[in-house]
Amino acid sequence: MEMKTKLVLVGGVFLILALALFALNGSFTANVVSGDLVLMDNFISCLNNNNVVMYGFENNPSVEAQLSLFGNYSMNVTFIDCHKTPEKCSAVIIYPSWKIDDQIISSGLSLGVLSDLSGCKI
Repeated sequence: MEMKTKLVLVGGVFLILALALFALNGSFTANVVSGDLVLMDNFISCLNNNNVVMYGFENNPSVEAQLSLFGNYSMNVTFIDCHKTPEKCSAVIIYPSWKIDDQIISSGLSLGVLSDLSGCKI
């Protein structure tokens, strides 16, 4: 076989392998992402069922950072805007704060800590 023919065959094999890996990686990523979305939906449902509440106010960078941990599901988190309903925030001094088991936790929380404190699996 000529050297040029060998190079074309080897290049073709590499191209096919690269395309196969790309296709497999794309489908794997889609499954992981959709699985993560289901987990997040279940996690937030559990938080809401356990009356876990986040306190803060719109356009606060710390509050926005906390909500960003929930991705597209952030609008499903039970959230009290303390500028709009200050009467519900009398015990809150730091934003964001969380109410879990009738206790106010004056801090942003990682999802892992929120899971531990609430008993909701993430």
